[in-house]
Amino acid sequence: MLIKRLLLEGFRNYINEEIKFDNKINLFVGDNAQGKTNIIESIYVCSYAKTYRTQKDIDTINFDKDYYRITMEYEVDGENNKQEIFLDRRGRKQIKINDVKVTKISDIVANIPIVIFSPDDINIVKGSPQERRKFIDLICCSLSKSYLIHLQEYNKYLKIKNNMLKDDEKRDIEYIKILNENMSKHIVVISNFRKRVILELERKGKIIQGELTNKAEELKLEYVSDFIDKTEEEVLNNLNEHINIDLMRKSTVKGIQKDDILFYINDKDVEKYGSQGQARTVLLTMRLANFEILKEVKKTEPILLLDDIMSELDKNRVAYLFNYIKNYQSVITTTDVEGIKDFENIKVNKILAGSLK
Repeated sequence: MLIKRLLLEGFRNYINEEIKFDNKINLFVGDNAQGKTNIIESIYVCSYAKTYRTQKDIDTINFDKDYYRITMEYEVDGENNKQEIFLDRRGRKQIKINDVKVTKISDIVANIPIVIFSPDDINIVKGSPQERRKFIDLICCSLSKSYLIHLQEYNKYLKIKNNMLKDDEKRDIEYIKILNENMSKHIVVISNFRKRVILELERKGKIIQGELTNKAEELKLEYVSDFIDKTEEEVLNNLNEHINIDLMRKSTVKGIQKDDILFYINDKDVEKYGSQGQARTVLLTMRLANFEILKEVKKTEPILLLDDIMSELDKNRVAYLFNYIKNYQSVITTTDVEGIKDFENIKVNKILAGSLK
């Protein structure tokens, strides 16, 4: 997988810009608020059809424009492809792959496999369980379209159930049991897939963490869920046993929306006892383990998107990272090339006020 060219029209602070990419490391340098991260975000939008930086996609449209259009030209197995995403201020989104309209988001998610590392990733380790669920769900969705569909269906039933629980006049116990039955089918698939991916992240992460720390730190992951290795019947019984509590609290108290992942270094919980340096190292390990898993499953090399990582890692971790990625295509942003200018296979681009210089 190689990105060849990116056309940005009305996206963030880019009015009309063409960016060509090298096959190896593409470094975008500039002061803060010049548009470096917007390049990474636009690639992410092409892969997942939504932004990761704001709740509303329309917030990414340039102030002076009524729409944005992102066009990416890329190569897979020697074949050239094109993907276009259009969004206007009325929220109308149109996606095309090789000039053919795509109607289902699940048909395009992770067609362009990416792995992203940004400063906000610290919340995966140090933040709420919701951040960790987003982390694992993003990986699972990039590996399996079926997982994405199951997750969408589960969230649909969960929303219906929670709306019913909040409205005393619409509560219907028998209908809640039907919703629980539908939810249990998806819970089994989702929890089993999460478990498999987390075990694989741990297996690959142990090796990477050992290399990053000269074997001084041993990484372990723990998947926390009420539904690990449970049958559909057992899951359904669990949900139904908590209906009275659901009614009292007016929300669903059991489900995969309560799952969590714990990270351990030398048997200590990193969220509670780990330093910021350890947390950042775990994040780097997880992203590289994610890269390895995607590469194996997709049978192609994902694109690494690394946003302002120089401020997050010490020089030894930076050296390890650049040695690791030197033979892969990556997009990296930074405010300063000091400390990395001597590495090989780097194409340096200057960004100034939404324009490539």
